[in-house]
Amino acid sequence: MTGFTLPDGDYGVPGSLARVLADVAAERVAQDAMWGWQEHPDGTGPERTAAADRAKRDLEEAKAGEGVTWRHILHEEVLEAFAEDDPEALRAELVQAAAVAVKWIQALDQRADPGPAAIDHSSRPADPGPIATGRSRPAEVAPSRPAAGDRFRAVVDVHVLLVRDGAVLLARRANTGYGDGRWHLPSGHLEEGENVTEAAIREAREEVGVTIAPERLVFAHVMHRAPDRVGLFFTVERWDGEPYNAEPHKCSEIGWWPLDGLPPDTIDYPAAAVRAIVAGRGLALHGWPQSGSLR
Repeated sequence: MTGFTLPDGDYGVPGSLARVLADVAAERVAQDAMWGWQEHPDGTGPERTAAADRAKRDLEEAKAGEGVTWRHILHEEVLEAFAEDDPEALRAELVQAAAVAVKWIQALDQRADPGPAAIDHSSRPADPGPIATGRSRPAEVAPSRPAAGDRFRAVVDVHVLLVRDGAVLLARRANTGYGDGRWHLPSGHLEEGENVTEAAIREAREEVGVTIAPERLVFAHVMHRAPDRVGLFFTVERWDGEPYNAEPHKCSEIGWWPLDGLPPDTIDYPAAAVRAIVAGRGLALHGWPQSGSLR
């Protein structure tokens, strides 16, 4: 049987891709003419992983039931993008979503005027690739997957649980483009040249103004978040200074919350990590299929 290939991106209609991209370019010019320069925060992040997972399940159910529609495919791609906060990964996901939207437009055009080079759908494989039907597992997502021969590098972030009388200090994010309006732990990325305890101490000082001696940090939990994040969580019960909102341009307020009673608008993954720490679980997966806490 002849393989189903569309190497030129024209979806069986010569010139189709160029025409659609020209329409997209014209629309972009029209948007700029109407709205001018626009700059907004992304508003994306891993707290939207659950919605992306639901879209993926809807897609799989459609494949097993009444059949996949373009709506299923684009919906899954867009929500995959909404779950990313790394700029490079977000860009890769948006490119994939845009490519699906373009292909949908091509399908509409081909349906309206198939022309002499109409697609032979009988040669379509039973299980199209990830762009055609949505990805079935994180290994296929790979927005940050390095080129062949390069070594994969995870993004490491650190989180600090300041604990006092059974309560943990949280900060409500603001004006950052990620998780704004929701509660989070003092946290941040590991920077080049620093070790993880130095990073945890730095983040606590920068965000809530406290000084922590390295020997007071207690490693409590590690969380592997799909597809490329490794989060390290430390607890500390003694520090110097009274916590305050040291970054009011990034945080609207700080507050103490019971370890077993976090506010419902806490960002998903730190809330899951705190629950795991309270339960004594040292390792958890987040955003992976069948993810959960492990001992």
